[in-house]
Amino acid sequence: MAEPPQTLALAGLILLNLLLTAAALYLNVRRVLRARRRAQQQQQQPLPQQPVPEAAAREPPAPEEGEGEEQADEGGREKQQQQRRRRRARRRRQQHDGEGAEGGGDARAAAPSAKAAGREGKAAEEESLLPRRPQFPLASVAGALQRRINARYDDLARASEARCLTIEQVNEFLNCLTDARNELLQRCESVQRSFKIKKAMLSNHRNYRSSYDRLFDQVCRLEAERDNLKKDAAIYNYIQERLQKSVPYKMIMELSAMEMEAPEISFEELLAKEKEDTAFWQPNGKMRSISSK
Repeated sequence: MAEPPQTLALAGLILLNLLLTAAALYLNVRRVLRARRRAQQQQQQPLPQQPVPEAAAREPPAPEEGEGEEQADEGGREKQQQQRRRRRARRRRQQHDGEGAEGGGDARAAAPSAKAAGREGKAAEEESLLPRRPQFPLASVAGALQRRINARYDDLARASEARCLTIEQVNEFLNCLTDARNELLQRCESVQRSFKIKKAMLSNHRNYRSSYDRLFDQVCRLEAERDNLKKDAAIYNYIQERLQKSVPYKMIMELSAMEMEAPEISFEELLAKEKEDTAFWQPNGKMRSISSK
């Protein structure tokens, strides 16, 4: 037989195991009971109503079969009546427009012509005004002449915008343009002559490599200078055309034409012509007396 202390220890362990298992069973039973109570409480509570969408709430209740057919017939009749009313209104408008077109046709035709005339007048005024100076005008001209042209042109543009352009300003600018034209012609002639000579030398097969490269660079520079001269000539022509549309330039041309039309006459011919005029020699019906000293 086992000793008494050992049996007591085994009995204690067995009791401890029994207590632990009983506690675990108690906890499990308590959890199950709590879950059942919660389920019963949820079943007893009323279910929340689902929110009805606005579109479904606004829709009227579906009518019965007989009522639906009657409403469809009434809707078709209303549509037909609306279409008839629209047709009548269109006919009345067409008749009214036809009557008004007979009386107001002339006024409507005159209105676009007046607008077109106003647009043409504005376009003519804008063309008569001188635009602002280009950024680099007449780059091939000498520095002093270029500065003088820029200053004169700026004065002309400001005076043209203020509508106080005078004949003196236009005449001074024309003189500057004449000097610029003469200088451009001289540069163009010299560039053309040098270009022909260098191109002929470049076509010579006896040239060495160094001389060929040097001539090729010179020809390229001459071509670039010729292109600049073409651009300056285009700018000169553009400024000349814009200047010809101004009123002072037209007055200068009219005065020069009058001077060209006036015949050249000597003093003796003028004196003989004045002697033939009797009104000059007989003022107030009396003969002038010439006293000789």
